[in-house]
Amino acid sequence: MLSRLIINNIALIEQLDIELAPGLNVLTGETGAGKSIIIDSVNLVLGDRGSRELISHGSQKARVEAFFDISGPERAAVEKQLSELGIEAEEGELIIVREITASGKSLCRLNGEIVTLAALRAVTDSLVDVHGQHEHQSLLEPKKHIGILDAFGGAALIAQREKVNSVYDALKKVVGRLNSGFVSAEERERRLDILAYQIREVEKAGLSVGEEEAIEEELRLLSNAEKISNALEGGSELLSGDAGALEKLRSAADAVADIAGLSEQYGELCSRLDSAYYELEDAAYQLRDLGGSFEYSPERLNELEHRLDLITSLKRKYGGSVEAVLAFKDKAQAELDELTGADELRALLMAEKEQLLNAYRGECEKLTALRVETAETLKNGVNGELCQLGMEKAVFDVAFRTPDGALRRNGLDEVEFMLSANSGEPLRPLSKVASGGELSRIMLAIKTVCAASDGTPTLIFDEVDTGISGRTAVKVGERMSLVSRRKQVLSVTHLPQIAAFADCHLLVEKHTEGEKTVTSLRPLAAQERKEELARIMGAGSEAVSALSYAGELIASADAFKKASA
Repeated sequence: MLSRLIINNIALIEQLDIELAPGLNVLTGETGAGKSIIIDSVNLVLGDRGSRELISHGSQKARVEAFFDISGPERAAVEKQLSELGIEAEEGELIIVREITASGKSLCRLNGEIVTLAALRAVTDSLVDVHGQHEHQSLLEPKKHIGILDAFGGAALIAQREKVNSVYDALKKVVGRLNSGFVSAEERERRLDILAYQIREVEKAGLSVGEEEAIEEELRLLSNAEKISNALEGGSELLSGDAGALEKLRSAADAVADIAGLSEQYGELCSRLDSAYYELEDAAYQLRDLGGSFEYSPERLNELEHRLDLITSLKRKYGGSVEAVLAFKDKAQAELDELTGADELRALLMAEKEQLLNAYRGECEKLTALRVETAETLKNGVNGELCQLGMEKAVFDVAFRTPDGALRRNGLDEVEFMLSANSGEPLRPLSKVASGGELSRIMLAIKTVCAASDGTPTLIFDEVDTGISGRTAVKVGERMSLVSRRKQVLSVTHLPQIAAFADCHLLVEKHTEGEKTVTSLRPLAAQERKEELARIMGAGSEAVSALSYAGELIASADAFKKASA
């Protein structure tokens, strides 16, 4: 969710630091106070193209900083997108910075890293949905409608879609193999010659895993032959030569042996000297044997160096290790076998393609049937909600198309939401018939019906109250409150019936500081909420009846929230 928004030098806002809460956040204020500027700032940080006209008069740069708490279900998807951009994910938080300058330059940062505007949009697309007279409206993008429908369909529909995708992937792989042939017989023969040469080269080398390490070990010994020989001979002479350590140790042991029986301590010492003598004698034999068996051979050294050069050459051509070279040879052999039996293989692949194609179409039929069934449920639910939201004459529908029959992931269907806003009007694509206020109410209806399945954590409704009042306004507030149980909702409203449902009520104010007009924002306490609702009704802050009615609206909203909890 959007936890904090910092705005600097955007229009009338010189500096604003907004803390947003979970649940329903409501923004109210006088017309022209700057509510739309806050929405513009949100859109800017979500990836809207920034205009230098947004920069406050007299300033050279504007900046918006947004902090998102991504510790919820959206975390995995966001962290995956950040990883693909090479950006490290902070612990449960995403920080987005957007700057625009008077010269027309724009800068975007995700967790401190500069990114393109397209990358910013890709990451924020699933975090916030803004509904009103703005661009960030998923309802205006038909390609997103099928995702909304599938999510609403739940586990059974998603599982069927995965079956379709599994068959599609297998079919695509077979088609790829069929289409990977050569443009001519000459090219095929050249490929056969190359593969045969590569296989022979690796086989002739007779590589074995672990051989390279053994060669390097033997090379180290041969390269230090003189040093090894001197050490072995010198050590043997010092131990077992005339007047060597062994002779002296034997004399010492014999001397102590004469007194070993006089005390336990002398006996233990005698035993230790004997043990040391035999241990040292064994080492002397080993030095003598190693010295006698060690042989320096220039021919062997040359042979090993050439062998290592061959292995290095094959690794450079076919892989970074002996294992990789052998794996390359196996892969080349498999390709050679395929090419030499191309006609038989093609016949097998064609049969497999036909089988998978039939399976794909069968699974797509099942998927379409589930989608049609789900669309009927969605349509009935949304139309019921629209009646409650003051759009009794509107008809919402889901249109299905299979325009070209081309094979694709996620099935053959194309889905688009349709609307007839008034009686007698034909159904048309939603984006072409709905006004800003209507679109907000339609999205509110869809979000209410799909609250459990939709994955967008933050919803912003601007001008959702256009053209409504009275009981319809209360219904809109109730729906927003219901949606806010599962998502963070931010609503800009002029209606007290909607503002009464706020979990956090923020007042946007405009005032003069010196020669400048600036916008500020502050959360309202309980009494201040009543006074603000009274002001929205058109009454003064001291109008007793308006204050009383404001209190009744808030009490009624609180009762609804408690009853529907």
